[in-house]
Amino acid sequence: MKKLFASLLTLSLLLSLAACGSSGSPTGPDAPKPSQPETPELTFAVGTPLTHESTYTADDGTLLLHTNYALPQLELRTADGALYEPGAAATQSAAVAVRDAFNAEMERCYAAVLSNESGLAQEARDHYGNDSVSFEYIYYEDELLGEVVYQSDGLISVLANAYAFYGGAHPNTSTLTWSFDLTTGEFLTLDALNAQSSTDSALGKTLVDTLASEIVNRIYEEGLDDYLYDDFYSYVYDLSSNAHFYFSGSGMTVNFDAYVLGPYASGPQTFEIPYGIFYNALDAHTQSLLDVPQDEIVIADYNTTQTLWSWFYQTTPPIDANAPAVMANGQSFNRVSLGEINTLDALRALLCEHVSEELADEWLSGSRLTELNDALYVLCADRGYDITIDGASYLVAWNGDSGELIQTITRREWNDTAGNFVPVPGTETYSYPFTTVNGHAVFSAFPCPY
Repeated sequence: MKKLFASLLTLSLLLSLAACGSSGSPTGPDAPKPSQPETPELTFAVGTPLTHESTYTADDGTLLLHTNYALPQLELRTADGALYEPGAAATQSAAVAVRDAFNAEMERCYAAVLSNESGLAQEARDHYGNDSVSFEYIYYEDELLGEVVYQSDGLISVLANAYAFYGGAHPNTSTLTWSFDLTTGEFLTLDALNAQSSTDSALGKTLVDTLASEIVNRIYEEGLDDYLYDDFYSYVYDLSSNAHFYFSGSGMTVNFDAYVLGPYASGPQTFEIPYGIFYNALDAHTQSLLDVPQDEIVIADYNTTQTLWSWFYQTTPPIDANAPAVMANGQSFNRVSLGEINTLDALRALLCEHVSEELADEWLSGSRLTELNDALYVLCADRGYDITIDGASYLVAWNGDSGELIQTITRREWNDTAGNFVPVPGTETYSYPFTTVNGHAVFSAFPCPY
């Protein structure tokens, strides 16, 4: 039997302004200027998809192969909802170029799967000729069905589910995804979406690291690691090579096909990551493309601020493992690795983007951080996480441009009889008052229970 996914392999390999002439009119500064057609206000809309469905049968009528392909196309609409199609002499607008770039990519993928169809049909005929008794139960199928799963004014995400059965023990499925910038006409990659500096990132972690850390934590928390490869985490942290992603109204969905993190029996692995986890690790341009609820941005700001808080009360800022430690007052200090933040003043400025000046000074007053040799150093002194905290939920209450994030936590305790932790009745609530500055929350109190 030939390798599965022949058509998808072909597809993956393929994924890897009009000039103005002289009119013979008088020239010079007083010559009349040729009129240019005005481009109306345009919006992007999902148009009629590219679709193809076929069946192939043997001479005796037995079904040999069924194919079904569909991929979306974009169209432009005017303010009154009419379809916009510029004439040959019209000035090509930027919106038209963006539309054409998206459609061209979908058309290339569509052509790739179509080009493989005749070969699959011949393979099915050959198979049937060798196994005509049982073939009625195992006819070939090849599908790639794509649809737009998220659209904002600036971005569109497409999810395509592929299904392939070419004989054998079981079918196989996979996914293809595209996220497309409607302002630039470019397809987005995870590596290109990183915030540009540590002051507007998830504080020392790239977008890929932020997503991967969340996924690995979930896998362990849900006990999924028992069903995956022993080194599954290495594939998770190589997210850009091993996963597909798309945006939604609530966050990002990251999908690993079967065989990537575990054997076929483990199936594909899909993780829905809310914006509150990774929003601040996105670059500012990508943030501007998304319709993210303001509550989710506040939760993202809380998560970022909790990371800052942890540097002073729980763990240690990122350090440069390749820089030698230095001794000061009989203690060993490690060099902090936070990009351009190399002084206490720069660190304070970073803190003040997330907390009030009073809170920043309070955190710095008893800190283990110091300036040595024109760099920022820290005395490492980590402590553990409070394992009695079982879960947390968040609610944002607004009062104009200010408000409070209300955190509700549940606890658990060890039970010798059960040999495990069991929930403790009741909840605890904590309030984090904030004001918004440039669309982000700046907290004036941070009673973190961890």
